[in-house]
Amino acid sequence: MINSNILLVDNCKTYFENAVRAFSDIGIQSTLHFAESDIEAWSMLTGDFKLSPLPKIMLIDINAEGINGIDLISKIRLDFELKSILIFVISNINNDENKIAALNLNIAGYMQKPFENGEIIDFFSTLNEYWQIIELSGEK
Repeated sequence: MINSNILLVDNCKTYFENAVRAFSDIGIQSTLHFAESDIEAWSMLTGDFKLSPLPKIMLIDINAEGINGIDLISKIRLDFELKSILIFVISNINNDENKIAALNLNIAGYMQKPFENGEIIDFFSTLNEYWQIIELSGEK
C-alpha cells in the first residue's frame, strides 16, 4: 500500500495514542488521523477539516459512546467520493444488531478491538500485512 491517510474513529484518545505508537513500532508509513465522533469524522471526510488526500482506510468503533457508526458508514457508502474507503469495524462490545448492520454496509471486517500493547501491535501488524497485498482505489 502506498503511503496514505488512515482515519481512526474512536471516543478514546488513549487508544489512538497506542495505535500511533504501534504504527511507529511496526513501521507503517501511512498517517493515522483521529476523530472522536462520527460528526468529527464526517467533517474530516467532507467538511471544513477535510483530509487531503482522503483516507483509503478507516477503522471505526461503531459501539463506542457518542459515535453513530452505522449512520456514518451509511453516509460514506452513499457518497460517490467516499464509497470506496475500506472500512474495518473494531469493537469490544458484542452487539449482533450493529454487527449485522455493518456487514450489510460492505465493511472489510468486524474485529475484536485489542487493548494491551502487545495485542495492539499484533493487530496492526496483521492489518498492515493485509493492506500491503491489496490494491486500493487510486493506486497503480
